[in-house]
Amino acid sequence: MSPRLVELSSLGAADVEAVRAIYEGAFPDELLAPFEDLLVDRMLVYLAGEDGEDGEDGEDRRGVPVGLALVRDLVDAAPAGRGDTGWTFLRYFAAGRRGQGIGSALWAELTRRLRAEGCTRLVWDVEDPDEPGLAGHLVEEHRRRIVFYERLGGRLRPVRDYLPPHDDGHAPRLLLMDQPLTPPADGQEEVGLRELVETVYALRYGVPADDPVVRRTLAASGLV
Repeated sequence: MSPRLVELSSLGAADVEAVRAIYEGAFPDELLAPFEDLLVDRMLVYLAGEDGEDGEDGEDRRGVPVGLALVRDLVDAAPAGRGDTGWTFLRYFAAGRRGQGIGSALWAELTRRLRAEGCTRLVWDVEDPDEPGLAGHLVEEHRRRIVFYERLGGRLRPVRDYLPPHDDGHAPRLLLMDQPLTPPADGQEEVGLRELVETVYALRYGVPADDPVVRRTLAASGLV
């Protein structure tokens, strides 16, 4: 069968456990949240394999999980907020096997799906390979991940001292990337970097624009 992207909720228990294994095997322990905690967001699962049949209970039994993407729409629900920004934040992205083109294929399908649903921009964090004290294999891993995203159209933005909060106390040094999924509408300009930073802090991490952490990032990035 042709690979395809499905909602986690359409899968049976065995496939959900396979997705869990992909997730837990893709990231170091310090970057892992409990799998069940991820389900507040939307998890899309990439299936590939031989044709099968849907079960009588509606479970999707065609193909096996080979990758996942956990995403969250950035929506400002405050009474005076801007509503749906049209942007999506990518929390986790993982392929079950490397070197087989799964990650690239999953990325193409993910961006196609989001674009068809009206998303105009995909935004995500990456670990900074220049963080002091990193082991050599982690430096290489972080650089390889950035190169992967750039090859597929991602942009590493010139944001410094980007310090979003982490509930578990682990705070790796992060960088900010994005990929526009549609061109700006006629007469509109590209989203400014300051707006991008403030929106991600506010709608992904719940940190308002006047917070000292945000102000520090803006100042270090030459945006104030």
